[in-house]
Amino acid sequence: MIKRIYSPRTLQKILYVILGAAIAWVVFINIGSLSAWQKVIGLILALIAILIAIVNVWALIEKQSTSSLVLDRLLRFMPIKDRKSEEYYKQAMLESSLPYKLPENVRSKYDVKEYEDFKDTFVIDRTDGSNELVIFYLHGGGYWVQPVSLHYMFFNKIAKELRAEIILPMYPLAPSYTALDVHTMVMDRYLYLINEKRKNSNNIIFMGDSAGAGLALSFVQVLRDQSLPLPRQVVLLSPWLDVTNSTAGIKEVYDPFDNVDNLTFGGKVYAGNLDPKDPLVSPIYGDISNLPPITLFSGTYDALNIDVEKFAQIAEREKIDFTLNSYAKMVHGFTGFFITPEAKDSFKKIIEIIRSPKSLGRR
Repeated sequence: MIKRIYSPRTLQKILYVILGAAIAWVVFINIGSLSAWQKVIGLILALIAILIAIVNVWALIEKQSTSSLVLDRLLRFMPIKDRKSEEYYKQAMLESSLPYKLPENVRSKYDVKEYEDFKDTFVIDRTDGSNELVIFYLHGGGYWVQPVSLHYMFFNKIAKELRAEIILPMYPLAPSYTALDVHTMVMDRYLYLINEKRKNSNNIIFMGDSAGAGLALSFVQVLRDQSLPLPRQVVLLSPWLDVTNSTAGIKEVYDPFDNVDNLTFGGKVYAGNLDPKDPLVSPIYGDISNLPPITLFSGTYDALNIDVEKFAQIAEREKIDFTLNSYAKMVHGFTGFFITPEAKDSFKKIIEIIRSPKSLGRR
């Protein structure tokens, strides 16, 4: 099933346009009667009001929420690091060879702890004693980068809302490590949950964003093929499903987070000795039958969305249990930007999906 979600709050934008214009008009018609300092303040207020009005008119024309439009345009100024450059590659090789170190501000702010005796796996536990829900979360970062502060804010928000335990494997990164290393580590941590901690797989949700979402889909295919316990469901946020990025039209989408050539190079390094189209690397080429229910969230301003749509067509053709929530004019990773109404809506849907009777009654 595919759900198309479009920008809300058209009336609100119109009201902001009217309000902005009204404030500017009041200031300008009274400018002559104001003192010098009042004129300065008045002009500043008028300029702010005009700017608000212009941005909201722009958002109305673009049929986009105001905050997502501003976010999209600001992100376009963010520099993109070239993974192919000798300087960046050497730095990435060094950083990826070192053990992950949890930032102290993250540890204290979100009460993140090492999971059991593992130094490369962390947990945020918001269970209340009556809830056994586990979110097994695989973070994004193109297989080259560890999670950023926005990730941890999202992890904490999910854990608190669901009163769940979130397990966070910090899998080894490219270019020092490859897909086989990553799958070995993730399998080890998952089997520890099942075999050592005696977690019921029907209480486990797989979730991931970007590269981590692609990894989650690859990994659940491996579990099925090896007849191992499957999670209750899989939730994929802005997933990277094909590291070859070879689908026609993918380069025509402007994505402020990365460019396709950069991604493709990174994906090829991550693949190592495997074919980049191996399902361990690019799950869109794998068998998606007999998997748990899959829910995807993607934005149409995400270069990776074209492969999400391709996956949805395959899933519809094969009649598997899936839902794609496609958000118009939203960028890659939009679910983590809570300043936008679309991100807030997607978060609400994620919570509803995990709590739904359909999910709870799967097995």
